[in-house]
Amino acid sequence: MPQSDIIIKIRLLQIRLVAKVLTLAGRYRSGSSGIVWARSHIFTRWIVNFLLGYRKTFDSFAEAQACSSHYINSGHEHAEELREHIRLSNIIRESDYPVFFFLSQSSHELRTVFDLGGNVGNLFYAYQRYLKFSDKLTWMIFDLPKQKSVGQKLAAERNENRIQYVNSLKDASGVDLLVSSGSLHYFESSLSDLLGALHTLPRRVVINRTPCSRKEDLITIQDATSYLIPCKLHSRSNLLDGMRRLGYVIRGEWPVYERNLWVPLYPDCSNDHYSGFYFERI
Repeated sequence: MPQSDIIIKIRLLQIRLVAKVLTLAGRYRSGSSGIVWARSHIFTRWIVNFLLGYRKTFDSFAEAQACSSHYINSGHEHAEELREHIRLSNIIRESDYPVFFFLSQSSHELRTVFDLGGNVGNLFYAYQRYLKFSDKLTWMIFDLPKQKSVGQKLAAERNENRIQYVNSLKDASGVDLLVSSGSLHYFESSLSDLLGALHTLPRRVVINRTPCSRKEDLITIQDATSYLIPCKLHSRSNLLDGMRRLGYVIRGEWPVYERNLWVPLYPDCSNDHYSGFYFERI
């Protein structure tokens, strides 16, 4: 193994150890106060940010991506992530049941669904077993080229013709339902900005399995061990205010305990869980 690879592996271990220690400390009041104090002073903040490497915060996704590529140059299109989403197409998780509750009375009426960051279509395959989707449904997926390629192959193998991959967010204009499950935090723009660019707003919006900040927006890097992904903890209050300005009413909100994304230097903004939301236009 080249010496440079050994150095990177040691650095990765060090970063993950420091992040783990700070995450544990941040869950206690005294530890959280100490971390907030450390990040508010220039010298201590520089030291901790250096030790945290890519587990700090950034001003943009581009800055986060530039940092992560120095450690692991692999992200959403990593084969491991694709295999995981194919596996998830056969699984219903706890956080899916609130979605079933809100859609149970209208799922058979849906004709157009826009799946934002829908990967290989895993959400469609999982949901169709429990919701009465019409044969006339068009389930549009917006994602990266690699996901599109694998997803189209999977649809062909399963003889599923209701899935359609699209190349623009504009295709979400006027759909019956827009769903973003486990994907909103991979978009730098706010949800209200994404929807506000559409000619006609979706009638319903489901956001599920996304980490939210208790205070301001935070851009950081999600460590999936074999790959690193820039992501954003959208401020919960900003998300709700933005949807309200667009004319949406929140009908439901639920915690998602399956996952969490803790930002080591921001224990005051981090949550022990992801979140889910259901909105309807009034």
